[in-house]
Amino acid sequence: MFSFKQKIPVTVVGGFLGAGKTTLVNHLIKTGNKRFGVIVNEFGDVNVDGALIENMDEEGVTEFSNGCLCCAGRDDLAEAMLKLSLRKNPPQHLLVELSGLADPVPVAQTVLEPQLRHIFDLDGIIGVADARNLEQTLQEIPEGAVQLAYASSIVLNKTDLATPEQLETARKLVKQLNPLGVVTESINADVPAQNQLEQGAFDSDWQPSGHEHTHTKGVSTFTLFQKEPLDALAWNAFMEEMILARPGNVFRAKGFLAFRQIPDEIIFQAVREIVKVTKGTQRHAGNSSLVVIGRGLEEQEYREAFAKLHQPLVQRR
Repeated sequence: MFSFKQKIPVTVVGGFLGAGKTTLVNHLIKTGNKRFGVIVNEFGDVNVDGALIENMDEEGVTEFSNGCLCCAGRDDLAEAMLKLSLRKNPPQHLLVELSGLADPVPVAQTVLEPQLRHIFDLDGIIGVADARNLEQTLQEIPEGAVQLAYASSIVLNKTDLATPEQLETARKLVKQLNPLGVVTESINADVPAQNQLEQGAFDSDWQPSGHEHTHTKGVSTFTLFQKEPLDALAWNAFMEEMILARPGNVFRAKGFLAFRQIPDEIIFQAVREIVKVTKGTQRHAGNSSLVVIGRGLEEQEYREAFAKLHQPLVQRR
């Protein structure tokens, strides 16, 4: 039976039409020094960019032009991924380029499905933004804020075409929308490939930093703090009720948690329904912090609930 000695990393690339997604994909292929597989999701008659084909044989590229990968196309995506993995020379890295309308989370969920997760590893979600037009785009299409909020890496592209005022506004908007995302500014999507292809976005080496409350159209961000170790059962109830039960409102949550019952620090990460919990690299000092990014959230409700998590559930009754 064929087996994989190492999982194939998967990077999902999203962003608005015209932001430079395909330019970024081409750049990663040219400079990434890996054997790539590429899955492209476009609407209409737009075909895979010729420069991309130039660097790959046609069997390494799969294009969906009649459906959205974030909707009914998930089965097709899984099939395409499996076919690529079973090639004589399977890709060393898989890039999935979304249409400007697609939701990246269902695609990420597909990577984590049982038949795929032993072959593939979700490395990161890239959001490409046009620095010159970002403010106007978000005013006209607020849902664009949601796309950027999911990203683990944000490429702020076309900085050469933006005025100093537009660039500074774009920087502030990106940080407001997603303080967890690693931002790289670029011209023609010329960014260090290694930084985008080796994100390890769900690895355990992340450490929290302070984030102030921010709010922009459609998305708000706040950080919850607790100075006493949490009760594990109380946390589980909080996670189910305040995060997992609200996938349409909580876009991302990421933090460092200290539990009374566990001596090691715990890293919690959630992108909507996708959750990963890993043990940190050292013992905790009793403090916890959790960054929450979402829409329509009552911040005070979250603060009050998080403040009680050091108390066992039975103690509250």
